[in-house]
Amino acid sequence: MNVTVQGYVESEDVDYYVVEAKKGDRLSVEVEGMRFGQTLFDPYIAILNDKRFELSAVDDSPLFRQDAATSILVPEDGKYTIEMRDSSYGGDGNCRYRLHIGTFPRPSAIYPAGGKAGESVEVTFIGDAAGPVTKPVTLPSDGSVETLVNAEDANGITPSGQVIRVSPYPNALEAEPNNGFENATVVAEFPASFNGILQEPGDVDIFRFTAKTGQVFEVECYGRRIRSPIDPVMNLYKANGEGITGNDDSRGPDSYFRWQIPADGEYAIRIADHLNRGGPDYTY
Repeated sequence: MNVTVQGYVESEDVDYYVVEAKKGDRLSVEVEGMRFGQTLFDPYIAILNDKRFELSAVDDSPLFRQDAATSILVPEDGKYTIEMRDSSYGGDGNCRYRLHIGTFPRPSAIYPAGGKAGESVEVTFIGDAAGPVTKPVTLPSDGSVETLVNAEDANGITPSGQVIRVSPYPNALEAEPNNGFENATVVAEFPASFNGILQEPGDVDIFRFTAKTGQVFEVECYGRRIRSPIDPVMNLYKANGEGITGNDDSRGPDSYFRWQIPADGEYAIRIADHLNRGGPDYTY
């Protein structure tokens, strides 16, 4: 346990590693392969019990794109096998990997997904098998637009950090329920960085704010670029629900538009997933 295995995958090669674990332990696995950028390599990992049943299997993950990571709580004392291969059973001597196996936290998302430069933000790491982990993070004030943050507890630290966005604006956090114009999250200080999670399939988030005639804003959603599985769609409305404009994929899967305020008043931004998906790690 708590080792990093160096290896490589040949054509049709499958590598197996066996560890012993106790019931209730966290068993985390993360692979670095495609991130080396040496060759086209799409790692696949699985955790198997002693009867060779898969307890978890992961190919691509939004967090690491074509690399993979997972964590489970061990169901009973015994031996567990980590399977490591290319997703299509390809490979050659250039398909190098580093496979991290241990008791370390391995969350899939962080919330809020950003904060104001130079300020301390209490973030929650989401998606780890042992539950959420919280940590105060002081964001850089050196002009960086993003930084990496690692989750850690008594059992270890993540091999790779989570991306967190650094903004010049204060945070505004969604308050559920906010899926209608009548119960939209009110943002008192504007401009701001709106933060939320599409917590389940079909979830939408609406924020309401006040703006003045002639103000011009760049409205940009960071989702896939901060390693979230969300494919965001943004729509702008008058506060009464009358549509103004919107965008889906101007920044790859992420959304962007530029907008000049036509008149003093209240307005609303609606965030949804393009395919109406959602989950606890669908942050933006």
